[in-house]
Amino acid sequence: MTGESERFDSRLLSLIPHRPPMLLINRIVNVSEKQSSAIVLIDEKTPFFDLKHGVPAWIGIEYMGQTAALIAGYQLEQGLVEPHLGFLIGARSYQAQQDYFPPGKSIQVHCQEEAVVGNELASFNCKIYYDDINDWLAQASLSVLRQPLLK
Repeated sequence: MTGESERFDSRLLSLIPHRPPMLLINRIVNVSEKQSSAIVLIDEKTPFFDLKHGVPAWIGIEYMGQTAALIAGYQLEQGLVEPHLGFLIGARSYQAQQDYFPPGKSIQVHCQEEAVVGNELASFNCKIYYDDINDWLAQASLSVLRQPLLK
C-alpha cells in the first residue's frame, strides 16, 4: 500500500494549503514565478475516481486551479508577494477532449500566469496532457481573486 508521503510530493505541502483528501495533484514537475506543472495519478486512490471510467474530465478545472496555486506558493516562498488566499472565480472556455481521464494513466497539468491586474486578480492559461504525448486533453483560462490575509 502506498502511503501519503509516497503518493504526494512533499514540496506540494509547503507551496499550497490543500491537504488530502482534497489535495488532487500528486507531484511537482516544475514551478517558477510565472508557470507550473504537476502530475496527477489516475487510479482507485484518486478522489472522484469511478471504477468503470476513471475521473470525470470536469475535475480537470480543480487540477488546473491547484497547479496554478503552485505559482502563488512559489511567489510567496521567494518573497515576491504578500500572503493571500486565492479564490477561483471563473473558468473560461473549458474544453475537454474526452469525458474521463482513464484509469491507470497519469496526466500532466501546465499553467502559465498570463496577467495580474493590481495585486488582486490573476489569470492563467492551463492545459492538461498525458505525460507521454503532446496533444492536450483539456484546456481553460482561469481567473483567480487574490485576497490579502489580515495581519
